[in-house]
Amino acid sequence: MSTITPAAEHLSQALRFKTVSHKDMSNMDLSQFSAFEAFLEETYPLVHEKLEKMNISKHGLVFRWKGKDSGKRILLTAHYDVVPAGDSGWPFPPYSGHIEDGKIYGRGSLDDKGSLIGILEAVTALLEESYEPSIDIWFAFGFDEEVGGAHGAQKIAAYFQEQGLTFDYVLDEGGAVADGSMMGIEKPVAVIGVAEKGNTSFKLTFKGEPGHSSTPPKKTAIGEMGKFISAVEANPEKPRLTETLKAMLKAIAPYKKGIAGFVLAHPDIFAPVIIRILMGNRQTAAMLRTTYVFTMTEGGTAHNVLPHSAECTVNVRILQGDSPEAVLKRFEAIGIPFTAELLMGDKPTKASDVDSQGMNHLRTCIASVFPDAVITPYLMTGGTDCRHYDQVTKDAYRFSPFRVSEEELELIHGDGEYLSLEKLQNMVEFYTLFLRGVS
Repeated sequence: MSTITPAAEHLSQALRFKTVSHKDMSNMDLSQFSAFEAFLEETYPLVHEKLEKMNISKHGLVFRWKGKDSGKRILLTAHYDVVPAGDSGWPFPPYSGHIEDGKIYGRGSLDDKGSLIGILEAVTALLEESYEPSIDIWFAFGFDEEVGGAHGAQKIAAYFQEQGLTFDYVLDEGGAVADGSMMGIEKPVAVIGVAEKGNTSFKLTFKGEPGHSSTPPKKTAIGEMGKFISAVEANPEKPRLTETLKAMLKAIAPYKKGIAGFVLAHPDIFAPVIIRILMGNRQTAAMLRTTYVFTMTEGGTAHNVLPHSAECTVNVRILQGDSPEAVLKRFEAIGIPFTAELLMGDKPTKASDVDSQGMNHLRTCIASVFPDAVITPYLMTGGTDCRHYDQVTKDAYRFSPFRVSEEELELIHGDGEYLSLEKLQNMVEFYTLFLRGVS
């Protein structure tokens, strides 16, 4: 039977706050966010006593841990907002923080209150031994990451810019230690996100002739929209290898047997073969091209009335070297008229240095906590708050220090989300080691 540690109790309590974020802040129960902040003050008194604290946009939490050399600084980030959760499909209520069978159940346990609690537990442990970091360490905890970070991380980054603060590097949530079978190797793989695809959404409106369905015209709004969607899905972007993906392939090449290792070590020569293999898996295929997914449609008010317009929303994950503007031009080239409204326009991030001091420190800490893992850079297909700090840092790295199975990955934003006691302990151990070694 697993021992329930103070860290586990603290995460359990953190999960009981319904800090659900929405694009429209008026739909957020901000009293829950204030209550969560009060919980942190009560639970981590040393952090609030020894570190400087600032509130940005009221609920964005920023801490500064002053080091011996304030001329250098790094930034660790996490977020405490969560996506909504219904009661069905959960073994225990999603906001209960219930602990059973070595697991802490609750919305946000994996994404991303586990990271936040792990960081604060580590800081507290180091403060209790009067540890003083060699450089300044800053922490930024956003409250609307799940809906783009416009009020949290984006405003915090703007504050840093106003203050003239830049960081050697940023560490945020992201990759984890996963089963290596996805990449065809026997060892687990610790993937460090060194770049993110862009996350852009458009609402597209198609016009048609309104009227009665008994006398239909040659073209209808819904029909035109349907033809457009079919055309886009039938013509996906051509896959290609980015420099980030090439670095990942070269990192795992030594662990592949026979000719496969040689092929991965020379991605420029064997690109067609590698692309064909990677396209066979959804996770790796998403790293090869800009993708389009239609997520919402709307049109019509009655079963026998032709609507004057039909709308669809398309979410586009943009690969490095591509842009939202280029995507719209490709849509227009299909030849079906529409008007476009930009709902969200995050472009791809820059790629971080895979041989920097920060990356090497990250590798050292991962190797200590997960000694059997192959460590590799990779391209994040999802989005994080980290992208907003691109303008105030040289490099940005995305890594969540726990081992996760493909089944557990499905729990993120899904029913039954949990973090095991063992994983939480790994996180506390990792962050303690990481913070102690920052220089």
